[in-house]
Amino acid sequence: MRLWKVVVLLNVALAVGLALGYLWWARDVRALRAEVARLRAEATSSGAQSGTARGIVRTVLPKLGAIYLTHEALPGLMDAMTMGFEVDDPRLLEGLTPGDPVRFTVQREGERIRIVAIEKLAR
Repeated sequence: MRLWKVVVLLNVALAVGLALGYLWWARDVRALRAEVARLRAEATSSGAQSGTARGIVRTVLPKLGAIYLTHEALPGLMDAMTMGFEVDDPRLLEGLTPGDPVRFTVQREGERIRIVAIEKLAR
């Protein structure tokens, strides 16, 4: 067999292998996207989720109806972190100052997470 025929056959085999690999990969990507969409739909249709945790007040923004907390993990909702929360009622923020330890309850509805109850703990 001539050398050029071997090179052509190798190139054809490589092209067919790459094409089949990309088809296989595309099938897996479609399956993963479908699974992610199903899980998102399941999470949003399951209604509101809630959780209670302890935290430390970092900033209080009563005019915006928001508070920044460093908090422990909320099982099933989020890991421990420092983040801002929207409050259900701005009156919940009355009497809170940076550095106060608090216990709070959040409610998740879809992508929206807000504080529905908060209490100041003794230092």
